[in-house]
Amino acid sequence: MYLSYMPVCCIVGFTGNCMVWILIRSNRIFRKLPSSIYLLTLAVMSSIFLLSLVSFWVEEGFTNDAGKHSMIICKCATFLAHFCDFSSVWLIVLVAFERLTLLYRTRYRRSVTNAKAHVFVLLLVGTICNSWILVVAEINEHGTCDIKTEYEYLYNAFSIAETLICMILPTFIIISSNALVVIKLKAHLSQLPTSPKVSFDTADVVYTTGISQTIKSVKVISKASLCRLNSRPSLGKQELLDVKERIKRHSLRYADLQLTRSLLIVTSVFIMLNLPNYLYRIGIQFLHISDQSEIMQRLSLAAHVLLYTHHAILFYLYIFYSPQMKKRLWPTALKLLECYCLKPVHELSENGGY
Repeated sequence: MYLSYMPVCCIVGFTGNCMVWILIRSNRIFRKLPSSIYLLTLAVMSSIFLLSLVSFWVEEGFTNDAGKHSMIICKCATFLAHFCDFSSVWLIVLVAFERLTLLYRTRYRRSVTNAKAHVFVLLLVGTICNSWILVVAEINEHGTCDIKTEYEYLYNAFSIAETLICMILPTFIIISSNALVVIKLKAHLSQLPTSPKVSFDTADVVYTTGISQTIKSVKVISKASLCRLNSRPSLGKQELLDVKERIKRHSLRYADLQLTRSLLIVTSVFIMLNLPNYLYRIGIQFLHISDQSEIMQRLSLAAHVLLYTHHAILFYLYIFYSPQMKKRLWPTALKLLECYCLKPVHELSENGGY
């Protein structure tokens, strides 16, 4: 089951990563969002992680001779798995923090250039922090990729540091950011204009039967309205401009809230699917629970299955929970089909020289 489920996750995950990459790169608005830079990098990291799983699956399933296992594949696959895991977690942190600053600091400058700089620094730090794996990884006597016995103390020390840096600290930041985002989302949604309400309460309405009294009341109301309009003749155009600007600001804010809601779902699902892995690592590293016990072995299996599942379905959640992305999915698919598969006949005849 373990080796059969892995290629399914790889195929589904590759498809979802390619879909989100095409949707973002083919849309002018999505390309200008800083969060899109983080998501595109996250899609690349997820694809590289799945590629390392494919190499591991090929080594385990199709190589029976222990001497034929490649040392280079062992080192590179282990390094890429840890590197992509490190980068993916902190890219989710950047996405959550970007949405947080969007809601709480509206005047803060968020640009694609700054997002690219953040990604570059993150990938550089991830490469440096995980380079030790290239030194300690090797093929053991059983033909599996393992850690050199003389570096076990180094592996344990780095594993504890990795648990703190890649699991506990990012989880706290993501959960805190999501909680603050939910609070601000409720406040923003309550301020958005809604449809007018009709009141059927007629208890305070005073009815008059006299025609002259009705005419007088109408005249009084019209005179009062004219007096108010004449007292502020220069504010009519300004008020219209203010209303127009307020409506524009609310519409843009509502689009941002939709994107924030979809990214909130993505970050929350990321934490939920990685929670068993976090519990397993904490139990091994800090509570000193034996990894050979039946409970820990089952938890390890569940952690790996959910880890692969998260790489397979994460971007599908982003696509189908985002109204903008879901709306662009079918037109983009038709456009790609038209460009690559359904070329017009006259173009084919011109290329053929007819």
